[in-house]
Amino acid sequence: MKSFIRRFAYEIIIFILMTAVSIIHFYAIDFSGKPFHNFYRLLYTIPILLAAFKYGFKGGVITPIITGLIYSPHILLSTGIGSQTYNELLDITLFFVVGIITGTLVEKRNIRLMKLENQLKQYVLLEEYTNGIIESIKLGVIVVNNDMLITIINQGAKEVLNINEDYLGKDLHEVFICCDRIKEKIKTAIHQNHIIENNEFVVKKEEEKELNIKVSVFPLTFQDISKGAVITVDDITEMKKLQYHIQRNDKLAALGELSTGVAHEIRNPLAIIKAVGQTMKSEIQDNKEALKELEIIDEEVERANKIVTTLMKFAKPNKNIMEYCMINNVIDDILMIMNKYIVQNEVSIVFNRMADSQEIKVDKELLKQAFMNIIFNGVDAMARGGILKIATENLENKWIKIRFEDTGMGIEEKHLEKIFNPFFTTKDEGTGLGLSIVHRIIEDHNGLINVSSKAGQGTIFEILLPAGEGVGSNR
Repeated sequence: MKSFIRRFAYEIIIFILMTAVSIIHFYAIDFSGKPFHNFYRLLYTIPILLAAFKYGFKGGVITPIITGLIYSPHILLSTGIGSQTYNELLDITLFFVVGIITGTLVEKRNIRLMKLENQLKQYVLLEEYTNGIIESIKLGVIVVNNDMLITIINQGAKEVLNINEDYLGKDLHEVFICCDRIKEKIKTAIHQNHIIENNEFVVKKEEEKELNIKVSVFPLTFQDISKGAVITVDDITEMKKLQYHIQRNDKLAALGELSTGVAHEIRNPLAIIKAVGQTMKSEIQDNKEALKELEIIDEEVERANKIVTTLMKFAKPNKNIMEYCMINNVIDDILMIMNKYIVQNEVSIVFNRMADSQEIKVDKELLKQAFMNIIFNGVDAMARGGILKIATENLENKWIKIRFEDTGMGIEEKHLEKIFNPFFTTKDEGTGLGLSIVHRIIEDHNGLINVSSKAGQGTIFEILLPAGEGVGSNR
């Protein structure tokens, strides 16, 4: 019953109104005791108007017909007191005029509303379609108006620039706070209606992390009137790193070839100098001053020989001897060997080992050499003692991650990109080949090595080794 009432509520109201008006019309008495229906008959227009508003032209025609039938006893049967046929015919005609005019106007209004609704739906669909296209673009897309206020941000831009929907309506300057060059380029593109493509910039992300981005600006015009600009942002940080690694590897390969020849050429004269020195020692046993100088020559020859040997290892490493081993066990062996050195330097080791240590195929001795070099550098950086954290992690059975984190003096940012370069060192002693050899060893195992550091805050080395067969038999 309730559902019936809810469904036909409007029709019930119209029926009740017509019934009430009919009763009043036929039986209402004025103060002089005469029928008062001459006034109340005008109330029939109320249900007629309601029906016309609800059902349009159809309601504006059907309701006057029903009203005319109810009203017809005045004419056909002369029912009611003081009936005037002419006036009553005019009343019925008036009911039809009111209903038809109102219904027609309502129909026209409904048609206009339907057209507007259809247009609105089309606009909504078009907007959704456009947003779908923008969201499907992997590049970051930002749309701004002429006042540089952001109107659209796609998911790519949110991820690249670490922003969210809160930036909608804000000035573009708030996105590129630390890079005035980008803002000037975008302003120029909008004001001069000029396309700017593939401009590369370095911006700061969260925690002052640098981000390499490629920005293009396309002016947005409508009927030759500027409406703002569409800005695309592409994160090329990884591509820049890859380019850097390729360039560095090319340099290392060329340097390796050169080092091989140079090492051979230096080693022969060193051997001659050492032999001559030994001969002279046996001939001038009584000349202590000369012997002392010969000792210095001998020591320097030995030092030069060690440098040449290290250079040869870097330029032409030995053939890898591959074997399966647990990475945790390799690190345990290293810590046992280096324990005395670590304790003497007042360094504490925190080793967070992965739960299930997967076997990987590596050159165990070369890997030890690489890890020991990193640990030596870490301990050396903590002159007043500190903590060296070592952690191993299995990344979805695809990579084994080894992380070394010290609390030492750190490395200045300007030195970071050179740290694996041969002969680069910030120490007073050393050849600067240690980390170059580490890099070569990890690379020969098809692995990756990355370093991050801040002056005064310590250094982190992260190494990724394949969890499968490791290095191939390319050497």
